[in-house]
Amino acid sequence: MSWAGEGGVWAGVDIGGTGIRVVILENRREIAAVTVSTSSFERFDRQNRSLELARVILALVPNGKTLLSLGVGASGPVDTAAGVIENPSTLPTFSALPLVTELSAYLQVPVRIDNDAVTAALGEFHLGAGAGSKRMLAVTLGTGVGVALLLDGQPLRMANGAHPEGGHIPVGHSDTPCYCGVSGCWETLASRTWLQAELTRLAPGIAYEQHDLGFYRDLCQNDSRIAQLFQQYGHQVGRGLGALMSLYGPDLTVLSGSAAQLFPLYEDAVQASLVRSKGFELSTRIVISALGDGAGAIGAALLS
Repeated sequence: MSWAGEGGVWAGVDIGGTGIRVVILENRREIAAVTVSTSSFERFDRQNRSLELARVILALVPNGKTLLSLGVGASGPVDTAAGVIENPSTLPTFSALPLVTELSAYLQVPVRIDNDAVTAALGEFHLGAGAGSKRMLAVTLGTGVGVALLLDGQPLRMANGAHPEGGHIPVGHSDTPCYCGVSGCWETLASRTWLQAELTRLAPGIAYEQHDLGFYRDLCQNDSRIAQLFQQYGHQVGRGLGALMSLYGPDLTVLSGSAAQLFPLYEDAVQASLVRSKGFELSTRIVISALGDGAGAIGAALLS
């Protein structure tokens, strides 16, 4: 994208099942950001939700700056041509709305939308941990599991131009099928949602989102059940990664999402799941997101 434009800024929005992150970029640098609850928009009539989101975006644009464009990343499926989110299972608040058309009308700027896995990957490729990669696999472990493959910085698409939902692949056994229709779906077993639910079951007095890596490392040392849970989670994450690495052959895999921040606790189990016989070895270079929770929104701003 071109960064020309005196006094101009670019906005990016990452719409997830739990939260919405909005960032403002100027000269490839984040100058403002805010995160709001996705559910907070449910109090508005559906026909007004795009308008309310536009107001959040405009409130973040600094005085004296001109908004030049907006990019949106959303948990898919996303119809990029129609500008519509088609994910009633995990993102009903903004699904089936003419989001791009309405935001463009309200903001009077060009608006583009893509799957949030793609925008997170673009953010890391251009401004984060994926710099220099020729074949970058990006996996987001959040409310669901997002997957994107960048080939020289361009996202892999299906024949019809849609984004392949790589988080919805069978990796194990489960009595409850995923909303995608697959039993043992990777999303149901490797998302932060699964990990959080299991941690809550074992330690009901702990609020998952209020603690960091150090806290959970100490918890693992003091409670073998928690340590075993992280090993199980690592195995489940590794099962899906192994399948994708076998198919895509990435030179780098970038993990993002809130569960990725705890990667050191289950990294050994992931790597054990990726071991193959001679001649079938995988490229298992895995790094953690450099942009954190902002990757999706920053990458969205780069869509324009």
